[in-house]
Amino acid sequence: MRDRAAHRWLFALLGPHRLRLGLVLAVSLAVSGLALAQPYVTKLIVDDGLLGRRLDLVAWYSALILAAAVLAAVLGAANRWLYVTVSGEVLFALREALFRHLQRLSPAFFAHRSKGDVLARLDGDVAELQRFAVDSLLAAVNASIVLLGTLAVMAVLDPWLTLLGFVALPAQVLALTLVRPRVERQTRALRERSGALSGFFVDNLARMKLVQACAAEERERTRLAGLNRAFLADLRRLEITGHAGAVIPGLLGGMATAAVFLAGGAMVVAGELSVGTLIAFTAYLARASAPVNTLLGLWVAQKRAHVSLQRVMELLDQPPAVEEPAEPQSLSEPARGEIRIEGVRFGFGAATVLEGVEAVIPGGAKVGITGMSGAGKSTLIDLLHRHYDPDHGRILLDGVDLRRLRLGDLRRRIAVVSQDAPLIAGSVADNIRYAAPDASDADVRRAAEAAQMLELGLDTQVGDLGAAVSGGQRQRLAIARAILQDPLVLILDEATAGVDAAAQARIIAAIDRLFAGRTRIVVSHHAEALARVDRLLVLRGGCLEPAA
Repeated sequence: MRDRAAHRWLFALLGPHRLRLGLVLAVSLAVSGLALAQPYVTKLIVDDGLLGRRLDLVAWYSALILAAAVLAAVLGAANRWLYVTVSGEVLFALREALFRHLQRLSPAFFAHRSKGDVLARLDGDVAELQRFAVDSLLAAVNASIVLLGTLAVMAVLDPWLTLLGFVALPAQVLALTLVRPRVERQTRALRERSGALSGFFVDNLARMKLVQACAAEERERTRLAGLNRAFLADLRRLEITGHAGAVIPGLLGGMATAAVFLAGGAMVVAGELSVGTLIAFTAYLARASAPVNTLLGLWVAQKRAHVSLQRVMELLDQPPAVEEPAEPQSLSEPARGEIRIEGVRFGFGAATVLEGVEAVIPGGAKVGITGMSGAGKSTLIDLLHRHYDPDHGRILLDGVDLRRLRLGDLRRRIAVVSQDAPLIAGSVADNIRYAAPDASDADVRRAAEAAQMLELGLDTQVGDLGAAVSGGQRQRLAIARAILQDPLVLILDEATAGVDAAAQARIIAAIDRLFAGRTRIVVSHHAEALARVDRLLVLRGGCLEPAA
């Protein structure tokens, strides 16, 4: 059942490209047909031209071979261009479909899943699927038709030699039947090793400063060497198995070819077969070996593709934590920004984090939320931003259940500035404009000025993951981004923890001025950040309580 669903998903993505794939196949068959005619024309050159001493026929048939070669070259070039285009678009469609699903998964998924493993599936496994779905599909159809055409011509030339040429085929299939399960197991092991290597590099590059600070360079190099050795061992096993899958059928096919030469030579000597016919037959036998080997190889390659499809489906099978509403509602205007939390219970698995949370945050109010580490403050923020839905109860924004709002509309209305303040590679201006891509340069400058960021320079590059800026600059950038987003509700989750007291006071004053009349929720352990709130709540025991 799972395999059928996986194949339906895969071929649904191929559907929009089927006409062009069909054209690629048709042109490929035309090129193969031109190549298929060449041995028969060679037979005519030998029997009718050379042995018949007709130089005019030799010239005519030679010109025919040349014309066919030129036409095949032109068609092949055009077909290659079309094939690369379609093949690339299929790869992009597969990758984008998987990435689109990943974008809907919860923060908990990414917290517990190796980024390297996800990257290996997005890259290597998706590319393997594309190769099998496009390359192998076209190769299989083309090889089958070419093989049937070749067999038909061979049977016309000599049916007994044709039977002899393929006498080893059942033994070839048997050999590959024994190889295929090993290929599947070893391919999965190699894919997992590749994911482990990708994960190693992702983690190490992200925490290189920690590695250096702990003088752990040698330890990490030792770990890398171990991962490389394990990868090489798995790669060698797979290569040897794949080699056996190719060599054994090839040896059996070579034995059959030798038998054809021996039997055909005896028939020529006995006068039962012409020289031209034997030359043409052996040429067709050589051509037939290519599609036979292609089909046998695809039979083994299907196992590698099956492993990749399973690994991709393991990601697609991860259910999104939230879904878009079937019939979304809109907030009534003018929006007030009132938040009501009614009997919210939420947990991860068996661990309950929030238990019966009740609260009303009036529109335009500035409310502080504090509590011990692990009390559930970040979880509550994730519920307000709808990265999760409550297990029980509901959260309303201006009287509308968050589950009834479009996710994009909700997250534009509620901005969250968190302590880690993630950044994108690019300039300061790029990061400020990320939540509002159509904002003018003047608006970006005003937001940067309000967040005390102008002195850094709007064109300054922040580096990969913001590595070129300080923790305080990172948080001020996130605040500037939220200011430009102009939300109805602003949530500050330890948003000024990385700046000094004077800068903190200036930023908070700027936020209060810019967001006056709009709802602000300040989540913090620090008294300075919680000063001048209209109401202070404490999260303890899974419940929100007024501060004493």
